[in-house]
Amino acid sequence: MELRHLRYFVAVAEELSFTRAAGRLHMAQPPLSTRIRLLEEELGAKLFDRTKRKVDLTQAGRHLLGRARSILAAADAAVKETRRAAAGETGELRLGYAASSMFTESLPSALREYQRAWPQVQLLVTDMPSRDQLYAIHRRELDVGIVRKPDMPMPTGVRTEEWYKASLVAAIPRDHPLSKKRSIAVADLQGEPLVTYPRDSGIGLYWRVIELCVRAGFQARVVQEARDPSVLVGLVSAGIGISIVPADTRCIRLEGVVYRELQGPEAFSALHIAYRGADRDAHLLTLLDRLRAHRTTRKTPPITGR
Repeated sequence: MELRHLRYFVAVAEELSFTRAAGRLHMAQPPLSTRIRLLEEELGAKLFDRTKRKVDLTQAGRHLLGRARSILAAADAAVKETRRAAAGETGELRLGYAASSMFTESLPSALREYQRAWPQVQLLVTDMPSRDQLYAIHRRELDVGIVRKPDMPMPTGVRTEEWYKASLVAAIPRDHPLSKKRSIAVADLQGEPLVTYPRDSGIGLYWRVIELCVRAGFQARVVQEARDPSVLVGLVSAGIGISIVPADTRCIRLEGVVYRELQGPEAFSALHIAYRGADRDAHLLTLLDRLRAHRTTRKTPPITGR
């Protein structure tokens, strides 16, 4: 059964006239009569009682009319929704993010603005380690990610671009001698117990901390690892050690913790946008535009996996 045959049937059923229905459908009457006869043969049921003066629906015709209207309405809605999805007006987007990126003002602001502009697009957000995000984007399980780029080759087709750069600060127990300083050098942390993200969590910040310590002439003394930023700060509050974290982490306020600026031009951490470079999905492109509008770092050439 073709949708156009149902449209022919509904037109005749509503007009109760083959002549008027043919005019409404912009077709000649004989072909319309033929289409209705073929539909009746296909269904094995008579749909109309016809006389020279009158056309009436049969019991079977009345039953089909309600179903046909519903089918045609659903088909029309599917066409409209598909066109809106193709235009980026409705649909679904899957975004991954490194947990600490939600402490920035840029990411929540960009997502709020996107949702206001495109309320019909469902935005699904998932807290996910950076390395896992990159592979999920490659496998099309995510559309875009906010990552701290780990030291690894990019999966094929995945592109990253620097998006947000934040200075690093030291989260220090309030009763620690270093808390008396307004800012500290990385060298001040030599021999101090450090609390860091796990090295296997796919967060580039772990390796950033290790690199800073090596440049300062010593090996980091890592005594505890935690994946969640709030847990890191909680461990600092408990006196377990000092943690080097992005400056946005200062929004986590615990009584036993103070934050001090980390000196040096290399004391920063960058977030990157990750996405499939060849993906031209309208939803993705509009979200990328919104994220780029909140870029808070110099523009750098994209890096693409081979």
